[in-house]
Amino acid sequence: MNSIADSARLPLENGSASIRRFLFPGFLIFSVCFYSYRFLFGLGSPLTTYYDSDAPNWVRVTKDVIWLAVLLIALASSKAESWEFASRNWQEHPRFFRALSMFVFLFVLMGVIHLFYYQSATDTFLYWIRYPLEYIPIAFLMPLFVVRWRPLVPMLLGLGWVSVAFLFFEMLSDRQMGFYNRYGSIFGSPNDYGMFCTLFIIGLLACARKWSHWFLLMFMICGLVLTLSRSAFAGLLAGICSFLYLRRVRVSALVGLLLLVTAASLLVWKFPDLLGFEQVQYALAHFDVDSSAISRLNELQVFQNRFRDFDLTPLLLGTDYLHIESWYLALVVRTGTLGLLLWAVIMGATVVRGLHYRNLSQAHGVAVSALVSLCVGSAFIPYPDTFPTNFYLWLAVGTIWMPPNREDDELP
Repeated sequence: MNSIADSARLPLENGSASIRRFLFPGFLIFSVCFYSYRFLFGLGSPLTTYYDSDAPNWVRVTKDVIWLAVLLIALASSKAESWEFASRNWQEHPRFFRALSMFVFLFVLMGVIHLFYYQSATDTFLYWIRYPLEYIPIAFLMPLFVVRWRPLVPMLLGLGWVSVAFLFFEMLSDRQMGFYNRYGSIFGSPNDYGMFCTLFIIGLLACARKWSHWFLLMFMICGLVLTLSRSAFAGLLAGICSFLYLRRVRVSALVGLLLLVTAASLLVWKFPDLLGFEQVQYALAHFDVDSSAISRLNELQVFQNRFRDFDLTPLLLGTDYLHIESWYLALVVRTGTLGLLLWAVIMGATVVRGLHYRNLSQAHGVAVSALVSLCVGSAFIPYPDTFPTNFYLWLAVGTIWMPPNREDDELP
């Protein structure tokens, strides 16, 4: 334990200050604000904007180019002490980082196999190599970016308020960032903004001390309700359940949160006109029209047709690409059962470690609850494929595998 404590102090004294002060916080700001271009540039239809269909190719590629630039700058400018700390972190957890390396290698290998036998080059690059793998390096290189979260808290709180302001701006204008009158705020996607609100709610429940923190918590709950994201609701419930074992969180606050979310959900369900959800009301009244549940059932049927004979080849290598919302089924499609097993091992070991240190380190307690929320939400939406939620997922993984730091005890 002493070696871990010593290693935790090392980068606080000798780390690369420029990366931790400017580069990494800058990318966090970029990750939240990137999709606001849809609203600000007036892209899409007069009523709503839809995901990638509104963005030129050069805009969609921009986020990848910027991430690669940030990664290269971090690698080039990190001091020897930071690399020593990262190396020590890998050596203390060799089994986990080997499993994570195997997961990366498996995706690349399956991509090569599918490139020659199943898929076009575009599908292979996007769904086997780019989307699931581009932000995994943050889990390996976390010591090069951030060790203590407390100095970043004011900036993170500011991003929460920015998303709230953008939500109000969206609601009062004649355009939306979401779809079907589901609000997406600064992210453009109701699902990604819903998960962002979930992560903020978890962090504020664990760390809030001032009235302004509780005030922001109320707005983030309202934002979550306005997204109507079922995956985010399920993720929040799972994250709260993991909080029940965290000594710092008051049970009364959790009970109040559950009651508030329940009441708000019932309000939206019973009185959709009150908040202007006319199209949602239509979808509920005509379940066979414009319903995501129907598309998911169709995807499940295609999946069952591909794997019903339990042929050895698709079970080991996956099958040709089909769009499917559940990340876990998508893993089987892309990498076979081995990829799903590796994912379960990686996330299971990470959650176990986070729960072990949840009362020793506040950052670990928040990160493990956030990771549980993301893993549960990924059963409905392929969050490891979507930016910026995939970045936050691997950020949580990297945080949990860092040594616990007692200095991050509370919000400033």
